[in-house]
Amino acid sequence: MADKKVPSPMWQALSDLHTEVQKDLATVNGSLKDADKRMAGGKGDVWVGATARAWASDLAGAANDVTTQANGFAEYVSRELAAHPKEVTQAEADSERRVLAGRMG
Repeated sequence: MADKKVPSPMWQALSDLHTEVQKDLATVNGSLKDADKRMAGGKGDVWVGATARAWASDLAGAANDVTTQANGFAEYVSRELAAHPKEVTQAEADSERRVLAGRMG
């Protein structure tokens, strides 16, 4: 006889994380965009000159990096959620609770 399935604590934790990540993704992705736009490659109205152009280049790169990393993390969480069963056996649920509590095993 197959073990009765129960809700997976790991699936629920991943689902909660997925919801939070999706909620904050636009904010994170846009976190440096306003400053980058205002710098306008060192030719904007906030700071000009050679140093400003160099710094603006770094800022533009950082803005793109933040977006790439945030989107990558969101995709990772989505994949993990999709790959994990919503229901598991009681023994698996107990093991997941231990993992989530930081007690492996």
